[in-house]
Amino acid sequence: MDSDAISVEIVQRIAASEGVDPQDLDVPLYDVIDPDALETLVAGARDGSFEVAFTYHGYDVVVDGEGTVSVNEPQPGEDATDG
Repeated sequence: MDSDAISVEIVQRIAASEGVDPQDLDVPLYDVIDPDALETLVAGARDGSFEVAFTYHGYDVVVDGEGTVSVNEPQPGEDATDG
């Protein structure tokens, strides 16, 4: 897996959901979570039995120890522009 694959996937999926270019998201991912630390955590996972969950751009993001990314769109009434 590329060293930035998880971070890139998160940004690309949310940008696609928002209908914008990834560079046009108003809050960089690194303002919410350390992408390098996330990549290192997943790369060093021995059994993959953990999850990291956070909110980015109003979306609930979950990354498991296997590197699987789950992005859940905001519920109606939630503001997707929050970081």
